[in-house]
Amino acid sequence: MKTFIGVVLALCSLSHSVHTEKVINCYWGTWANYRQGDGKFTYTNVDASLCTHLSYCFFGIDDTGEFKSLDNWLDLDSGLGFIKKTIALKQQHPNLKVMAVVGGWNEGSVKYSSMAADPGKRSKFISSSLAFIKQYGFDGLDLDWEYPGQRGGNVADRANFVILLRMLKEVFDQHKLTLSIAVGASDDTARASYDISAIANEVSFINLMTYDFHMASDGYLGLNAPLQDMEKAVRLWLKQGAPANKLLLGMPFYGHSYQLKDNAKNRPNDGSSGPGSPGIYTGSSGFLGYNEICLNKWKTLFDTQSSSPFAFQENQWVGFDNPYSIKLKMDLVNSYNLAGAMTWSIETDDFLGRCGECYPLLKAMNRAVGREVGQLCMNTDYYHYDIIRK
Repeated sequence: MKTFIGVVLALCSLSHSVHTEKVINCYWGTWANYRQGDGKFTYTNVDASLCTHLSYCFFGIDDTGEFKSLDNWLDLDSGLGFIKKTIALKQQHPNLKVMAVVGGWNEGSVKYSSMAADPGKRSKFISSSLAFIKQYGFDGLDLDWEYPGQRGGNVADRANFVILLRMLKEVFDQHKLTLSIAVGASDDTARASYDISAIANEVSFINLMTYDFHMASDGYLGLNAPLQDMEKAVRLWLKQGAPANKLLLGMPFYGHSYQLKDNAKNRPNDGSSGPGSPGIYTGSSGFLGYNEICLNKWKTLFDTQSSSPFAFQENQWVGFDNPYSIKLKMDLVNSYNLAGAMTWSIETDDFLGRCGECYPLLKAMNRAVGREVGQLCMNTDYYHYDIIRK
């Protein structure tokens, strides 16, 4: 870790000289349309100038393997028509690639395990995915199976995943469509679920979900995406045969929140009695979007060991990322010459600029690869933190 910190310091002065071809993949949870107040996010809130790829989440499959919308009223023209209006963003941003994302945590693993193992279901998935993507004008498919060989899957999933991707690639290449995947980044998940060198051969890029390393179920206060854990994941994937030019490092635009066991003990690794209170927009215990965190006038400190900020007030505590920690994570991208970075997810950034700058986290990602970004929404100093020494 000391070696990497030295690299970080050296790169701080070089951030504007980095080539601009880096991928910035913006995952978007479209269900944020249903949030209240300033948490509501629609296609009109997307700043496509800040993304090379916009990943529209989520689609699913049925028990036969057929690709399907999970919210017809939101997605299709018979309702709100989000797909058509999202694809229309390419009229003003012709270099933008819009990806259809299938899977996700709530879709589970069982259906995907069954589909990947069955030639008939596999064929149905490939043909129906292709038809849907071409009908609506997507630029490719992102497969987010969470996770092969786990959550009700079986040991054959690891090999079947490679077969599925190989068959998808063969078909998608004929239509000049992009194929990507989102993968669990931890050691246990990577080793159990993926033949890394084999899957890397079949996809255009790999989205490493380098976050959720700690959460309230651990029983102690932990940071969501410690820099040293992210670097460890990158090194594992590189060592196992994933080329650097296909890896995208995941950046969380949210934090995991906790309830303190003892209000006086509020440092990482101190005790927790459970998840923190729900946020005003996201409404889930143990989870806060950055657009919720930045509104809180909590005491905020920076943990130099993990290169992550954390904040607390009374019995509430959250570990998260801010523009400064995002910059350090992007320095990791640049130091390993990775293909770029992705974020989960843009609708929990401060996209309205209620704390200062619109999209402060996404803009921090862009600035780190030398891209010009728009002006501030407000002339407000939107973030302060203190440094604590470990």
